[in-house]
Amino acid sequence: MNSTLTVKIERAISELRRGGKLVISDINSGTSVLLVASELIENRTIYELSKLSLSRPNIILSKNRSKAIGINGADGPCSILIKNNWEVDDILSLCMPLANHKIPKVDGALPESYKGIVSSCILLLRQSRLLPAGLMAIISNITVEQINKWAFDKNLIHVNTFDIKAYEQVSASNLIMSVKARVPILHTENCEIIIFRPRDGGNEHFCLVFGKNRKLTSDNALVRIHSQCITGDVLDSLKCDCGQQLKQSIKLMAEADEGILIYLAQEGRDIGLLNKLRAYSLQEKGMDTVEANEDLGFNDDERLYYPAKEILAQLKIKNVNLITNNPKKVEHLKNLGINVTKRIPIKINPNKHNKKYLETKSKKSGHIL
Repeated sequence: MNSTLTVKIERAISELRRGGKLVISDINSGTSVLLVASELIENRTIYELSKLSLSRPNIILSKNRSKAIGINGADGPCSILIKNNWEVDDILSLCMPLANHKIPKVDGALPESYKGIVSSCILLLRQSRLLPAGLMAIISNITVEQINKWAFDKNLIHVNTFDIKAYEQVSASNLIMSVKARVPILHTENCEIIIFRPRDGGNEHFCLVFGKNRKLTSDNALVRIHSQCITGDVLDSLKCDCGQQLKQSIKLMAEADEGILIYLAQEGRDIGLLNKLRAYSLQEKGMDTVEANEDLGFNDDERLYYPAKEILAQLKIKNVNLITNNPKKVEHLKNLGINVTKRIPIKINPNKHNKKYLETKSKKSGHIL
């Protein structure tokens, strides 16, 4: 477990989310860049990046956002050189759906050798629950050996591509079981909540353990891995089936008097609440869930299950009967070494508001409904 790594990336995420600049280095290529989140740029941002880096900034976009604005043939993230006459809204219209603004004509891209650092910048933006689009300027006058001191002197946070790629897995491995408490709920009094907190920052997750004696067994435990959905779980939104799946899973475990519900802080399939509501706005204009997420630059599903693996490991659970309609979730867990012995489906009756959502889940995301 590398606590220094997670602390650095947590600080970098905080800096990006407040609109600050980061220094990111790729040790293998000897390249360092400045990065800012596209959605938080101001009129002076381009000038400041250019002055610090001594190079003209590029817009960097995820593969999905590149396709959404008509840049075809991209096999990964792309970059676009910012033109002198572009204003902030021109840049924003490339990075995100912007109402009533024409997307400017684009040309120019960074050489092939910079693709690795572009991908890492996009990944860090996604980890920050920001749009996967940013402004990136190559630091042209400082060697990679000097970059750490240069960043320190400029009061800039400096991270490298290795740390970014390792962050999510390392962060999950740093989870610790922080507190347990009995919590009687609607369907049963035999319920205990356990909070898992990372040692060095990051998202907290929790699980509910059901059963009178709450003695866990590694043999075919009844498990639901549920990702946070404030609109569905708390507000009973009719646009999705998340709240219904959560409640049915809890009822099933309560009636069985055994089971583990792992509740992961992965709002909106891990794009965050703000971006989920941006996707809702696009759905109001006729897009389905997948189209809206991809138009924003995300994948259909950005979730990772490293925290679930760590929680099950700490609970000493090896074999699970998984409550889910999503075969891809089963595959993700199996790839992490979790033995899914059985998939238990949940039947949800559609309503007029989520009918298209459920059809998209089935046709495009492979859910078995």
